[in-house]
Amino acid sequence: SSHEGACTEASCKDEHAVTSLSPRAPRMRPLDPPSPLRVLADDEGTPTHLRLKGRVHRVAGVQERWCIDDEWWREPIHRTYFELALEDGRVITLFQDRMSGRWSVQ
Repeated sequence: SSHEGACTEASCKDEHAVTSLSPRAPRMRPLDPPSPLRVLADDEGTPTHLRLKGRVHRVAGVQERWCIDDEWWREPIHRTYFELALEDGRVITLFQDRMSGRWSVQ
């Protein structure tokens, strides 16, 4: 079961921050298209377990959390992103759409 996490000033970074890139900065690559997945979250909306490729994985820790609230463009986006370390050592990025409550892996 998923839990809708609250996104507050304290828990989210400013998504409008801009970083200048030097000529030697790594090239940006496009994100993979989102794929839906099942997530079990705690009472605060933080993922604790997820089902990925038919297997349940325990989340070992949250490396980063941030929110995106935008009107891109006139189809509002309200998402909470998590960069998670899984118990098996993998790191994945997923998000919860705060309007629908659905989780997706990025």
